[in-house]
Amino acid sequence: MTSPTLDVHKLPAAFGLARGVKADQDWAELVIGRMYLENINHTLVHAELTQVLALVRDSGESPQDLFGDPFDYVDAQIQQWRTEGAPVLPVEPPTSWRDVPVLAASIATFTIAMFGVLELFSGNWTTDYTLGKLLAPALIGTTALVSLTTFETRLQHIRRLWAVVLALLPALLGITLTASLFVLGNTTPLFTGPLWWYAVLTVGHALVTIGLYRYFSDAQAHRTLHHSLRSTLSRQGATTQTEHKAAPTAQTDDQWALELAGLLRLRIEMPEKEVRATIVEARQHARNNNTTLSEEFGAPNDYASRLPRSTSGRRVRERWRRIAWIIALPAFGYLAFEGLQHGWAWSNVRWIMAIAFTAACFTVIGFLRHRTSH
Repeated sequence: MTSPTLDVHKLPAAFGLARGVKADQDWAELVIGRMYLENINHTLVHAELTQVLALVRDSGESPQDLFGDPFDYVDAQIQQWRTEGAPVLPVEPPTSWRDVPVLAASIATFTIAMFGVLELFSGNWTTDYTLGKLLAPALIGTTALVSLTTFETRLQHIRRLWAVVLALLPALLGITLTASLFVLGNTTPLFTGPLWWYAVLTVGHALVTIGLYRYFSDAQAHRTLHHSLRSTLSRQGATTQTEHKAAPTAQTDDQWALELAGLLRLRIEMPEKEVRATIVEARQHARNNNTTLSEEFGAPNDYASRLPRSTSGRRVRERWRRIAWIIALPAFGYLAFEGLQHGWAWSNVRWIMAIAFTAACFTVIGFLRHRTSH
């Protein structure tokens, strides 16, 4: 059975074919893009746009005429869903360890290709192929993805500070191993050869990435199916218990609060201070009504779905991002124009490589993880 997540990507083309107007396809693409940026439940997006598509076909009018500006439509629809208590948050499980091999291999492919480009800029047509140059790309990709996945998975259960600390452990280990490979491996090159060996290595990395992608291509479907089966069995179990007059097992207040806190950190991107305040407010409300948190608010995911994504968390991250670029850009400019005044020798480009690689790596990782999660 085809999942709704995959069908969503086919909807814009269906909009374009409905009236034969490219603008209709553009409207649908903008709506889907904005929904994804807002991290909306894919099932809701699919169901809503399927209804919109049917209306466009039946009426012969454009979605722009029927629903107005795509961004205004998305804002109004999200607000309506939250008012109605619809499950706005994604029900799909978060990124799992099954995603790490494919994404790490993608980063490794990008890294080995960049190594070749930088060697080409050095002006030499031959180079020493060391253990560090051959193994560092895979180690860098694995380190980055393991650290990010550790952070996201632990963020659901512990405070953000401790999640960062745990994520730094594999990062420090990976950095140490990578540095050791270069320091120890550079003294004993494996072989010396022309730069076109980098093209061979890049193709090899790409083939490994394709193989891993095909092997793990069912990762999202596997997790979604498992999640759906578990939810179905839970509902069936609750129905059976009701039929036998047995009370279904409910979460304790502490379990409910712990699950909600994880959702607020990971899905709503709420700072820790606001997470604690939200939990305290929910507990107080339930206490005043002499009910449990489950009885008062339903499932934690339902409660979190009524809350908009935090803007304060975005502001904090944007502030740090600007600080990083303020520091990085002057450093990059100095190294590019002052540090290279003696030519394009490898020793003169290594710091530029480090800065450019760090920025590019985070950009590529973010893009790949976004593609995987959607």
